[in-house]
Amino acid sequence: MKRITLAFIAVAMTACSSPPPRIPTEYDVVLTRPKPTTPEAQRQECSWIETSLERQKSLANYVTATSTYPAVALAYQDTTQRNMAVLNSRSQAISCQVAAGAQSFDQCFARCTQYTSRSKEQCFDACNR
Repeated sequence: MKRITLAFIAVAMTACSSPPPRIPTEYDVVLTRPKPTTPEAQRQECSWIETSLERQKSLANYVTATSTYPAVALAYQDTTQRNMAVLNSRSQAISCQVAAGAQSFDQCFARCTQYTSRSKEQCFDACNR
């Protein structure tokens, strides 16, 4: 009886010690999407990538400036850096052109509303750095 109990405890501890499976984020899914088939679709996705990169930069800066716990700030910075790496990989994979210079708010807002399916409020937030 003792052996069965010990075996059960050992199996239970082994099962509990394995890390939970990692749930893919929306950024992980970006890499698995098929390449855009038309130039218009490519422009839309490149525009989305640009605004998403800016949003990630803004998020990292905001959390770093406002976090009261350094560990939280580091966790957010780590996550945003990973997301930005995924976005940059996707940008290279679909041959996006790097934007020359910083664009104005009006240019960013016009591109966001024209080339993405985001609402005006989402585009405003993405472009208002």
